[in-house]
Amino acid sequence: MALSQDLVPMRWPSGPLEISRRQKSKGFTPQAQQTLARWHEPAALELLKDTLVNCLVISWAAGLPEDAQQQNTAAALVAEASRRKLSVVGWVEGTADHNRAIGAARAAGLSAVAIQGFKGKPDPLVIAWGDRAGAPWDSAAPVLPITGNVWPGVAGRRDGGTSAGPTGVPWLDSNGWYIQLARARARSDIWVMFDPPGGRTVVPERSYPMAVCDSEAAGGRWVISLDDTLRARLTEEDATAQQTWKGIAAATAFFQKHSAWKFYRPLGNVGVISDFSGGNFDVSGEILNLLSRKGALYQVVWKQTAGAQPFIGLKALIYADGAPPSSELRQKILAFVASGGLLVTGPKWGSEGKSLGPDAHPRFDVRALGKGRLAVAKEDLDDPYQIAIDAQILLSHANDQVRLFGGGASAGYHLTGPADGKSALLQLLTYASARGTSQMAVWVDRNVRGNRLWSIQAVEPAPVTQVAGEYGGTEFHVGSMPAYAALELTL
Repeated sequence: MALSQDLVPMRWPSGPLEISRRQKSKGFTPQAQQTLARWHEPAALELLKDTLVNCLVISWAAGLPEDAQQQNTAAALVAEASRRKLSVVGWVEGTADHNRAIGAARAAGLSAVAIQGFKGKPDPLVIAWGDRAGAPWDSAAPVLPITGNVWPGVAGRRDGGTSAGPTGVPWLDSNGWYIQLARARARSDIWVMFDPPGGRTVVPERSYPMAVCDSEAAGGRWVISLDDTLRARLTEEDATAQQTWKGIAAATAFFQKHSAWKFYRPLGNVGVISDFSGGNFDVSGEILNLLSRKGALYQVVWKQTAGAQPFIGLKALIYADGAPPSSELRQKILAFVASGGLLVTGPKWGSEGKSLGPDAHPRFDVRALGKGRLAVAKEDLDDPYQIAIDAQILLSHANDQVRLFGGGASAGYHLTGPADGKSALLQLLTYASARGTSQMAVWVDRNVRGNRLWSIQAVEPAPVTQVAGEYGGTEFHVGSMPAYAALELTL
């Protein structure tokens, strides 16, 4: 079965190779080994009945002695998957012989093999994968798996407390910023690879639907991955485990029902321009991450294609790359500033415009150019946290697009919309708990004619009370917030 786009994939750890790899890890138990063996049996696929999961990602080769045994014993599992019309992707990593792995996959009837940074002769059976900093952006495969991601939620500490940023605000882990970065560059569906926390960490039931929502709200797709305990309990048909599994399936079905949302464009008013490679990825990527955590809405602008990309809806640009832009891109950015925009950039940019004096900002030489401003840093832009703060201050909160009241510091959101500009979608995520927050209100910076609120649990949407904002825009009285809700706005 050939691989296609819009699959619902699931990591399916099983068999001799997985057991061999896991035996080397601390805390690997006999129960975990037994579960890996049982999931290698065709009968285990019954778990997927009545769900939308239609693709398995199985361990295929890792350069270990068990590679051949894994491939031979997987034959019955692959055959049953094919009978159930499930695609099967063989995961290749480590020092595995790529040609041998591809040959074995073709003989076994796999839909594809995923190989890290594959650079061999083009083969329709092969999809390349990479980690965040080394993603194979030019891959023509229908999907692009990316590793090195985080488990979404409020970051925890070893002492059981909650991690916080420099200001004491809870530190949120999310993959949304990276998915937006990837979607702005890749031609393929983005598969976000990450596993539940390991060791003795107990993964709450509510965390799994949030893992789905965090990825889907940004336009990506989580490759579903279960922790050892949950997989074992599902094998034993434990009722609580089955309830957790139903929650994952319900969240997945919700986003499949609303698949058109994935093609909406971001409506953020801050553009981050970078080639996102090497040290620039470390700085500009973290700027995106921190803008997300601070509630700023942005658009990712890849420097390689920025010359042909219109700066639609942007009021500010951040350019923190060490190397200057091309002459063409530089002139385009300066034209954006002259027409009323803001540029936040490093000290190598230059000195166009008229300085507004030393009191304009302690860390920037702020210069007037046409109707806009250049904010040229006095020192190198090497602190993403400070850059994100300064960019918000320079743009001013008068240009905020969304504000939450009552959601706490553990909430996040995405604002997107279709190309016709007649509507918008505000997706709200509360990471601290799936049990809902206290009463929440939401303000957006635009006039809204009507709305309807979607949640995973509700069969149909319902409108929420909306009133005109005191200083413009529209305010919505959402009420008690679930872990995820989507507010469709008619403009």
